[in-house]
Amino acid sequence: MSAVGVRAARADENAAASAVLTDAFVDEDGLNYWLRQGAAKDGSRRKFFDGAVRDLIHKDRALWVAESERACAGAAIWLKPGDHAFDFTPLKEFLILPLFLSVAGFVGVQRGTELGKKLAAKHPREPHAHLVFLGVAPAFQGHGVGSAILKHTLAQWDAAGAPTYLECSTARNRALYERHGFEVTGEFDLPGLHMWTMLRRPRP
Repeated sequence: MSAVGVRAARADENAAASAVLTDAFVDEDGLNYWLRQGAAKDGSRRKFFDGAVRDLIHKDRALWVAESERACAGAAIWLKPGDHAFDFTPLKEFLILPLFLSVAGFVGVQRGTELGKKLAAKHPREPHAHLVFLGVAPAFQGHGVGSAILKHTLAQWDAAGAPTYLECSTARNRALYERHGFEVTGEFDLPGLHMWTMLRRPRP
């Protein structure tokens, strides 16, 4: 595989990043806990990530992409310290409710709200950058793309002296993040789902 280049995404790369994240998270328990399953699973996940790479997570989200062999091989969504995922005004909540209902249904929205409350309670009190999503296209998995994204983006936060935080739902991803300096700060269970929360202190 050719070298991996990591950079901030251009505005015209939202669709490519969404496609990567959609494929990367097909078996991710955290999303499958609340998004529609069955025949609607793939379409709901793609619709969710189409919004996520724009402003559904936060209006000031930072979208990063990894390129290899002239293809979008990976993508990541970061929030800067002080910003919080899905931190909506009442008006924004009203406006996006139809989207959440379409991708999750009424029961899924309830489950997503429950999960969101548990995750929010685990966030560090101090300001921190938040890695909301990181995914690698299946064809590029196992080739260091995820590590390349982490090395590049974590260097930015190290330079700013900012702690970094994330959540994950697989032991494999937990091990990846531990190799890059993250430490487990908490964990909890919901039906069919185990979540870890992880924090990394900035490095000189």
